[in-house]
Amino acid sequence: MVNKDELARMGLDKPADWKDLLDPKYKGLIWLSNYNTAGTAKLVINTMIQMFGHDEGIQYLVDLDKNIQVYTKSGSGPSKNVGTGECVIGIGFLHDGITQIVDNGYGNIELIIPASGTSFEVGATAIFKGCKHPNAAKLWIEYALSPECVELAAQNGSYQFLVIDNAKQPDVVDDFGLDPNNVMDYDFEDAKANTETYITEVMNALGGGDDRFKTE
Repeated sequence: MVNKDELARMGLDKPADWKDLLDPKYKGLIWLSNYNTAGTAKLVINTMIQMFGHDEGIQYLVDLDKNIQVYTKSGSGPSKNVGTGECVIGIGFLHDGITQIVDNGYGNIELIIPASGTSFEVGATAIFKGCKHPNAAKLWIEYALSPECVELAAQNGSYQFLVIDNAKQPDVVDDFGLDPNNVMDYDFEDAKANTETYITEVMNALGGGDDRFKTE
């Protein structure tokens, strides 16, 4: 997500792909969420490693760090500051950018789908083993996985694609060129098995991080 007005004011063109974000001209203009606290940032780690390979993926994040001004605690953090101009380039889920454009009126935000591709995530709900009210939990799961429930998202500023076949997709995403089939072949099993290791490796490669990674 980019603030079109701020880029124009600075005389900068918009990035079109992941590696464009490494250009020194974007130094201090990029916001990303914190690898230690945000699932979105963990997805970014896995995306880079799967896209570029293990060593090159980690090196990409090290190089990207040179241009990052702020690591936000939550994954939606960057999107909330692009429209105001505090953040010029925000890395995060594009549906969060749609919320800022459609619901909050920030017409100065432009969404960018990386030319080389990007990954995705599937939101989940679950019943915990040993929960106190299993029958109530089952009723909740039945409701949560119904069109009636998931279609409430778009009515409340959440414009994710819906994975339930007979649910109505949010119409607004069509206006931004988003396509649920236009994504990389993301390896969920590798992510499940190795994300914590990858986080440690990235933080070590960054020298343990700095004050931008503090969680309190």
